[in-house]
Amino acid sequence: MRIALVHYAAPPIVGGVERVIEQQAKVLGDYGHEVLVVCGNEGAKVPVAEMRILPGLKANVALDEAEGDQLYRDLAGALTGADVVLVHNMLTMPFNWTASSALARLSRELTGARFVNWVHDVDVSREAFTALDARVVHVAVSEVRRQHFSERLGVPVSECRLIPNGVDVADALGLTPGVAEFVWQSDLLDRELVLVHPTRVLARKNLEMGLAITAALRDAGTDVVYVVTGAPDPHRKESAAYAERIRESILLNGLEDRVHFVSRDFPVMNADVASLYRIADALIFPSRSEGFGLPLVEAALHRLPVFCSDIPPHREVAGDFAVFFDLASPPEEVARLVLESMGSDQCSTVRKTVMRRFGWKHIFKEYLEPLIKER
Repeated sequence: MRIALVHYAAPPIVGGVERVIEQQAKVLGDYGHEVLVVCGNEGAKVPVAEMRILPGLKANVALDEAEGDQLYRDLAGALTGADVVLVHNMLTMPFNWTASSALARLSRELTGARFVNWVHDVDVSREAFTALDARVVHVAVSEVRRQHFSERLGVPVSECRLIPNGVDVADALGLTPGVAEFVWQSDLLDRELVLVHPTRVLARKNLEMGLAITAALRDAGTDVVYVVTGAPDPHRKESAAYAERIRESILLNGLEDRVHFVSRDFPVMNADVASLYRIADALIFPSRSEGFGLPLVEAALHRLPVFCSDIPPHREVAGDFAVFFDLASPPEEVARLVLESMGSDQCSTVRKTVMRRFGWKHIFKEYLEPLIKER
């Protein structure tokens, strides 16, 4: 579908509405839609979107009758062929009423497009808004704004949808491009529990225990995913043989959709590991032997709960902050330990809730997609 987003301005202008437009454009593009951004500021640029700069759209400009007619024609040319037109704030704010009136007129005339009045703020009179006679679907960004819109402009609450603003999780967490793409493609934000294991594929790293714990968590009803950073060590022949045993174990235990070796997607650098810490819920580190165990420290710096094998180097490094398990412990017991510890971590629960509720992928699937597909 061809979807147009219209506002007085777009990035690099800094503002809340401008940021929403940029992020809406990105998620719409990610899902294969053709995106057009129509705005008034010279030099505006939104990645993935076609840009149409119409200076007459800018806020706080005075247009004479001829200029207003020209703006109407320019908007008609830009929006013809659009399936959906998302008009952000311009029908409920008084900053350029000539542009607002032109958009309202086009909402009546461009019958092949559905116009959406996206309400971030309200500061016009009921009389002025009614006189627009716009043929639009109303959307407000919060319940408070929906109630305000209804009371101020006389539109029944039932005729105004609620679609919250989202957050670009990858941007907010500063994820590297490789990890951001991995998170998107693997639907990592939708998983209940993300365990990260920064390691090469070596026998002493005990990946089989990580797999067994993952299987036990799955069997306990947890939607868990186990993310391993490394690849087989190219300097060790035995590493390739061990990697094959791990692959067979994954298949045997039906863990294909719950285990990711990130290095298969892209070369993992230190910055990528840090990004994985930021997106994970906990570190799992079941090594049989270590000289130090640096990931224990790194994960703690990222405020991740640390679950590691009870071996002397780990006790020395993380004895005052990690949760330890015996290497001989049944996987079910370790899984229970993980669930009990994670269940008491309120910060982790809040973080996961925010990512799920306000991540743009969720906003798209829950709200945007049904809206733009309606006819």
